[in-house]
This record gives sequence, structure tokens and C-alpha cells, in this order.
Amino acid sequence: MEVGRTPVIAFAMMVAFYFSIAFTTGLGDPFSKVVQSQFHLSVFQSQFGNFAFFLSYLLMGIPASWIVGRLGYKKAAQTALCGMFAGVCMVLAGGNLHLISLYLFGMFFLGCAITVLQVVVNPLIVAIGPETGANRRMNIGGAASSIGATFAPLVIGFIIGNVAVEKLGVADVGPLLYVLMAFYVLLFTVLCFTRIPEPGIRTDEGEQVSWRSLLRPSFVLGLVAIFLYVGFEVTTANLTNLFLMNELGTDPAVAGAIVGSYWLLMLAGRLAGAAVGTLIGSRKELIVVSVSSLLLYVAAVLLPLNMTVHMPAVDSHFHVVFADVPLSILFLVLTGFFNSVMWVCIFILSMSGLGKSTNLASGIFMMMVCGGGIIPVIQGRLVDALGGFQHSYVVGVVCVSFILFYALFSKIKSGNKG
Repeated sequence: MEVGRTPVIAFAMMVAFYFSIAFTTGLGDPFSKVVQSQFHLSVFQSQFGNFAFFLSYLLMGIPASWIVGRLGYKKAAQTALCGMFAGVCMVLAGGNLHLISLYLFGMFFLGCAITVLQVVVNPLIVAIGPETGANRRMNIGGAASSIGATFAPLVIGFIIGNVAVEKLGVADVGPLLYVLMAFYVLLFTVLCFTRIPEPGIRTDEGEQVSWRSLLRPSFVLGLVAIFLYVGFEVTTANLTNLFLMNELGTDPAVAGAIVGSYWLLMLAGRLAGAAVGTLIGSRKELIVVSVSSLLLYVAAVLLPLNMTVHMPAVDSHFHVVFADVPLSILFLVLTGFFNSVMWVCIFILSMSGLGKSTNLASGIFMMMVCGGGIIPVIQGRLVDALGGFQHSYVVGVVCVSFILFYALFSKIKSGNKG
């Protein structure tokens, strides 16, 4: 009997996809330190790999939808896994051969493959079971995504914790990359024997997309909001990891554990948001989390670094420790709880009322994920200009301020009651 006859297997595949996407994406945070050491880069230059990765979303958002339409969901997922395998190979080869150009191309190629897989996984996790359980399945997938993002900096921190910073290089994380490639091969193999649905897009005959509807302010400003959101979500984790290691001299494993707490709070926030969001609506929820996050970013920028607090972490010897870090670091980590639900809220407010234009709008929306590569580069340049990390988080203040404005604006202009 084929494995694919059991729906549980197909669902487990989708959960594994969510985990692998988040884990692979999460490698960009600790990798910035690895390549900075190996290639002797500035903080600004250390973000180029992250930029290359997220640039792929801008270029592949709509083509990825075309690929899925041409190949079907199963073949597109298999193609994406092959691309992810090839991308990691190029990243590893770029490090081993000391070719930063190959490393950057590998990150870009990896991002392209992951974009395709993301276009596959969201419709599939809805289609593999009853419609009534779709929300629950997506929440489980989101939880797997948060777990993957949590583990990425933690695992890298353990691996590089015992390596002298000046000798650190991509080769030091080679064992993890080999395991990751083996995981892709496992997913590809299981997928070959798994029967999954091929959900289609239902449209009425002769129905045409209304481009004019995409010019409505709620959608246009929503694109800006999601661009900024992904940007400061990524840069908060990425630059905080460098902040801890470069400026504060924190052990890499401890730094990875602290940054991992940020992603763990993202998981808690998503679970809390799923419960609260149904009670207060997306707009009100976005206002609450934006105000909370804004206050934390402002405090993180203004508080003196000599105000410290003990945060639980794990060192490179797997010992539980309480690291003495500035209170600003704690506040930056806490933003993860509030940042976690912004994507869903912005998506709902932006897409409301688009009707037959929703599919095209979703593809354009996915392109804005490129903010995760651009905003960290901007903050990295600011770090170099200021000579320190703390005040560079004004970038987060600006981004969240716009999202708060969008939350307040959306009610008036878009007519949403949420």
C-alpha cells in the first residue's frame, strides 16, 4: 500500500516543509558572523548574504507561482528541494574555496528555491484535509516554522562556540550543512511516495483580474507595511546576534540561545494571537502589538547599556547559564512576542475586498518579503556609521511606527471592521 494513502503522512510532510523553510532561513542570522570572520567584512558587508537570500523573493514571487502552475504542486516541491540542496552546496563550496561571490550566489539560489516551496506549502496544508481544520493545520505549520527558526541560531551557536572568532569560517558549520542536505534528500524521497492533492484556483469563465483594485490605499500601504515588517523582524534577530558577539563579547552559543529566545517568543505570540485575534479583530490586534513593540524598541534604543539583567541561556558546553546582558537586549528579544502576529494582521487588512484580484495580490505580497534582505543592510550600514549597535535600532522604531500608522489608517480608508 502506498504511503500517500495515509493523510497523516502528507500533513507531516507539510509540517516538515515549514520547519525546513524556517530553519534554513534562520541560518542567515548566525551565518552573518561566520562570513564576517572568514572574509573580514564590516557589519554592513556581513549582511550581503542575507540581502542576496531575500532578494530572491522580489524576483521569484510571481515566477514561483508560474512554476507551480506549470509543474503542479508535487513536482514543484521536488524541484524546490533539489534547488535547496544545490543552494546549500554552493554556500558550502563558497566557504571552502574562499569565494564570497559563490557564497552569495548560493544564498540567492537557496532563496529562490525556498520561495517556490513557500508557494507550494500554504495551499497544500489547507487542501490535505477537511476545510474545517485548515486553520488548525496552518497554526501547527506556523508552530513548526517558529521551532525551526528557534533552533537555527541555537545549533550554529553550539557549533561555533568553541572556535576562535578570528579562525571562524563556513567550513566550521559544514557538518550542519551536510545534515541539512541529507534532510532535503529525505524529504524528497518521502515525497516521491506520498500522494498529495493538486489544489487549483477556481475562477468564473471570462473572469479577469482587476488591476485597478490593487491601487487601493489599503493594499499599496499594506505592501510597504509588510516590506518593513519582514525587514525589522529579520534585522532584530540578525543584528542582535552580532550585537551580542561583536560589541558585548558574548559567547556565540549563549548569543545563539538568546536570539533563539526571540524566535521562541514568536511561537508563543502566534499561539496567543490565534486565540485573541478572533475576539478583537485584525486591526485592533495590530494596533495593540504595534504600540507594545514600539515602546520596547524605543526603550532598547534609549536605556543605558550598564542597566543589565540576567537572561537564561545555554553555553557551548550545554550548561544552562544566566547571562548578564543589557536590559536593551531583553527588550529586543521581547519584541518577538508582539512582532509575531503582524504578518497575518497586515495580510488580512491588505487583502480585504480584493475579490478576484486576491491571487495576483498574494504573489505581489510575497515579493515584499525582500525587505528581510534590505532593512538589515540599512541597519548594518548605520551600525558602521555610528560605531555601535544600540542606536541603530532606531530602524525598528521607524518601521513599527509606519505599521502603527497603517493599522490606524486601514479602518478609515479600507472600510474593514476588524
